[in-house]
Amino acid sequence: MKFSWKISISMLVISMLVMGLGGYALLGTLFSSSWQRETRNAAEENRMLAYSFVAYWNTTVQEWQNFTDEEVQKTAEAMSQGMTDSGLTFRIYDGDGQPLYMEKQIPYDQEKEKDIQKLIKAASGETRARELREENGTYELATMSSIQLGEKRTLYLESDRDVTALFNDRTEQYRIYRRWMLVVLLLELPVCYLMTVWLLKPLRRLSRAARRIAGGDMEVRARVESEDEVGRLTRDFNRMADHLEQQFTELQDTARRQEDFIGSFAHELKTPLTSIIGYADMLRSKEMKRENQVLAASYIFHEGKRLEAMSLKLFEFIYTKHRKIEFQPISVVSFMQEVTESVTPIMAQKDQTLVCTTVEARIEGDSNLLKSAFINIIDNARKASEQGSEIRFFAKQTDDGVQIGVQDFGVGISEEHLQRIFDEFYMVDKSRSRKEGGAGLGLSLAASIVESHGEKLEIESTVGEGTTMWVVFHEKNLTEQ
Repeated sequence: MKFSWKISISMLVISMLVMGLGGYALLGTLFSSSWQRETRNAAEENRMLAYSFVAYWNTTVQEWQNFTDEEVQKTAEAMSQGMTDSGLTFRIYDGDGQPLYMEKQIPYDQEKEKDIQKLIKAASGETRARELREENGTYELATMSSIQLGEKRTLYLESDRDVTALFNDRTEQYRIYRRWMLVVLLLELPVCYLMTVWLLKPLRRLSRAARRIAGGDMEVRARVESEDEVGRLTRDFNRMADHLEQQFTELQDTARRQEDFIGSFAHELKTPLTSIIGYADMLRSKEMKRENQVLAASYIFHEGKRLEAMSLKLFEFIYTKHRKIEFQPISVVSFMQEVTESVTPIMAQKDQTLVCTTVEARIEGDSNLLKSAFINIIDNARKASEQGSEIRFFAKQTDDGVQIGVQDFGVGISEEHLQRIFDEFYMVDKSRSRKEGGAGLGLSLAASIVESHGEKLEIESTVGEGTTMWVVFHEKNLTEQ
């Protein structure tokens, strides 16, 4: 069953309970009020009849000690004749419940005698007893009171009041109420359904959006049309969709990068392995001059060193991604001096000069990893610079923290290459990189190390003028000097 039908039927059931209980309670209250009014009127009529009987007794008999049943009957008949137009009827009983006068004859059997005796027992002094009688759809309210004649004789006067109209009105009111309640409920069902459908419209849009997202359309969003709970749910859904789209994009990018990584790695392995296998086969299968043997061995050695360097860089790259950084205070001066000492031998291969400019400051991080990062950055600058050129290794204090960077004056990098310069195995000039023994992992490794420290490796470059790479170690990574 649809949720809209569930809500509609639930509202219908609640309405039935509320209208049924409330309506019947209201009609019951109205009937109770009318019934109390009828009992008061019946009591007043009975009191008036009792007073009238005493008045007629004083006029007709005037005897309060020794009187007969015939005198009681004679007085009651005189009273009845005097009240012909009043519409009131009454009966007189003695103390044993035997009728002395009946203006209106009623069946008088054993059960009736018991009812009369019960009323007589209940009516004493100023207390009046009443009883509702129903016969053939007619309702009468019988009221009885006592009349004291003399010191030893007590008579009981019973009067009847027709209350059939009151009960008929109640029955008719219940019938009309049930009819109108049925009409209202029949009209309420379609109205409730339409209102529910309208209220659930945003949820249906959310459902359609969820199905489209499940089908792969990560850009779909639900429209927010209100500020209520449904509106907040829609905004939460859109935030969830944004997060899912971001994760989906990151997963796609990760998968692409993994594919590119595997393809690039396989390609980088293929080139040196082809050279190694080819030259080794020449040495194994052919007679060669000494100088050619040395040349072939040199090629094998050179390509083997390339494989070794690539495997070490790859290991360091993977190790860096899974290593937990333990932050320690690092002196910028000592750190830059150690990096300079490490790169001096490779700088000497091309008669290049590393100019180091430092500041008295401290940063926090893993010293060994940061050394590896800046050695790779300087090595990349060395490969992009000409023989005998100058490379600057600088540090300076900024408003945000300490900036450490490397600047070269080499070939530079074009805009199209800057966006992928930190990708694994990506090389701007593959022939130059391979000639220098590179595999496209140095800058990726440096960027990964910097990111693991919560910072970002920035780069600016102009083709033909050079490249500058730097890291700003912000206040969160600084310690007091």
